This record gives sequence, C-alpha cells and structure tokens, in this order.
Amino acid sequence: MNPASLVLLDHVSCPFCGLLCDDLSVTGDGKTLAVVARGCDKSRVQFGQAFPANAPCVVDGNPVSLDAAIERATAILRSSTQPLLLSGGADVASMRALLALADRCGAVVDHTNEGLMRNILVLQDSGWITTTLTEIRNRADLVLCVGTDVVSRFPRFFERCGMGGGMLGDQRPAPEVIFLSATPPAGINARTIDVAPNQIAEVFAVLRALVNNKKPQRVEPQLEQLAQRIQRARYGVVVWSAADFDFSQAELTIQAICEWVKDLNKTIRFAGLPLGGNQGDISAHQTITWQSGFPLRTRFTAQGPDYDPHRYAARRLLATDAVDALLYIAEFDSNFAPPATTLPSIVLGRAGMLPPPCTVFIPVGTPGIDRSGHLYRTDNVVAVPLKKLTERGAYSAPQVLNQMTGGLACFV
Repeated sequence: MNPASLVLLDHVSCPFCGLLCDDLSVTGDGKTLAVVARGCDKSRVQFGQAFPANAPCVVDGNPVSLDAAIERATAILRSSTQPLLLSGGADVASMRALLALADRCGAVVDHTNEGLMRNILVLQDSGWITTTLTEIRNRADLVLCVGTDVVSRFPRFFERCGMGGGMLGDQRPAPEVIFLSATPPAGINARTIDVAPNQIAEVFAVLRALVNNKKPQRVEPQLEQLAQRIQRARYGVVVWSAADFDFSQAELTIQAICEWVKDLNKTIRFAGLPLGGNQGDISAHQTITWQSGFPLRTRFTAQGPDYDPHRYAARRLLATDAVDALLYIAEFDSNFAPPATTLPSIVLGRAGMLPPPCTVFIPVGTPGIDRSGHLYRTDNVVAVPLKKLTERGAYSAPQVLNQMTGGLACFV
C-alpha cells in the first residue's frame, strides 16, 4: 500500500468468527485492507486476502458473464425436483434471499456446521439457561471450559470477556478458568481436568448427583473438588463449542451439561455459553426461525415448511442421493469449499476462491468488506452491523440469489 493513500477505519466489526469483535482498526486504499490494531491472526489473514481483479463467473469450466451464470443456475433449479440450498457462510441478508429462493423452488435449507444442530436439539427438547459475553466480562468469577480450548475457533474470547475488567469496574479481578477435557491455550493460567470427550456426559452426571446431595459410591477427588469450587462461585459459567463435540449422540452430552446448570440454579447463579456463530451458522438459524417458525433442516413445500432435523440433514441427503441439485454459498472463507458431489451444483463463493468442481461458480463479495450486512453474535442476543469498507466491484450474493428467484415460476 502507498502510505499517502491509506485510510484508517476504526470500530470495524470482524465477521470471521462468532465473537464479531467490533473494535478493530483497519487501513485500506480502496482495494486492499490490513488490520493494524486489536485483531487476531484469523482477522489479519481474512481482511488481508487479495481480491482477484475481474474474476469471472464460470459455467462448465468456462468463463462467462454474470447474467449467463445466473441463467444457467436458474435452469438447474427449475429442472430440479428436490434441491438442497446449503450455507457454508452467509449473513442475514443472504440468508433471507436464500430462503426466498427455497420457498420458490421447494428446496431443503441447511448449514454445513452440524454442531449447531446439536445445540438446537437440546434447546428444543428441554431448554437451557445461558448468558452473554457482556455478563461474563462483568460478573463471572469462574469459567469452566468443556471439551474445547476455545481460542482455536474464537481467538479473542479470553481477551474480550474472560480476563477481568468490564463495564462495571475495570479493576474487577479475572475469573478463575478451569479446562475439562481440553488443553488450555498458551498464556491462560488455568487448572485442567483430563477426561475423554465421550466421557464428558458421565462427568456431568456425577456433578449433578453431587449438586443434589446424592454422592455416588466412588467419586474421583478432582471431581469432588471441582463440585466444591463450583458451589462457591458467585457467578459461574460453563462454556462449550458443539462443533468440538464430534462424537456419536453428542447432543446428549450437551443436554447433561444443561440439566446440571438448571440444578445448580436452585442454590447459586450459574449459566451456560454455547459458542457458535462461525461461518454465519447462528445467523442462518436466527433468520430461518424468524421467517418460517422452524430452524434449519427445513424443506419448503407448497403446503408450508416441513422440518425434520434427521431426514433433512445435508450430509445424509447428499450421501443417499435424496436431492438432485445443490446450491452452496460461502461468503466469508475462500477455503471453505462445498461438499464433493456429482450433482448439478451452483457455488457462490467468496471472491478469491478457486472454482471448485461444479456446474456454475459465481464469485461474491464478503459482508463487512465488500458490502454492508448483519451477523448474529455467538450469544444470540446482538445482531452486529457490518460496514462496507471498500469498493472492489464484487458481486452481491443477495442480489444474485434474488435474480435467481425472479427467474423461477412459483413452486407448485
């Protein structure tokens, strides 16, 4: 960059993880960007990604105009009897446009992050008690991280809400941090308790028994000590990332944690924080739920939305050839490629993504860089506005999707 042409942008929101940190300082010259303050390695890489000049749309391996690409994509959806619209990263505006398209062509809508559904199933079945990032920063004196080091997916978590200070007093001491079935990241002073991931549910069954004064015959001393420390907490928080619970029936582990939290709240103040929001998964869930009344894994039909979290799981649909076309969108990460398939496929990928094997590829801009937008934060309570930072001539995913919708007759 030429220093004379740089513009400093403050209070920039970062769309590249669920924390949506809104305090970055970014410099730009109209074409390239660089994070210069309060970022993380992920934000620096993603904001600094080079934008290919005049990247063309591609149809059957050949460069074409945008209109030609949209025409071919519309033809694929028009001839499909059961398409899958799969998000690998989209903001609220793109999800709204995706849902309008799904309603027009009778598609199933899902997100690539299967961890999100583990949380949703628990929330639907029995509910939970959760908190926010601000409450942790202001009030928490104990943070129990379960099955995740947190920072590999949410790099600034401890900086933003876990290391003391806060709106109610900058001198508030940092909370005690304990890692259960996870290794603390560098620089975090924390106690660890080693547990196999598939045994986390058993641990919380023991902790729940202790909360209810039903001591099992044999309890590991470190678990008994943990239970005692938790009972002394003024405001405790248990943190997990469902994406890290990659084992069979992981939702039962999440439910065990949530039921334990409920029991704790009979005598002390304790809450959960299910971390998510990467690749816009929480925004996808919020948008479809508000608009249809149902979460992801819903099929849109002439009779109305049809929700089935097992039948309409994207991985299952693709593995069993239960769909006959795929539309995939990934606005935030050019390395977040679509699932491999031999189906007629349409990919709206972040500009800079190498065109994957697909029928139609359309490079699109990134919300928070190439256009304004909104994303929901990991704690579900804030829709963070994203600013347009530069003008690089990138195609807008919502506009592209709306053009496809306009080219389709009403679904019958």
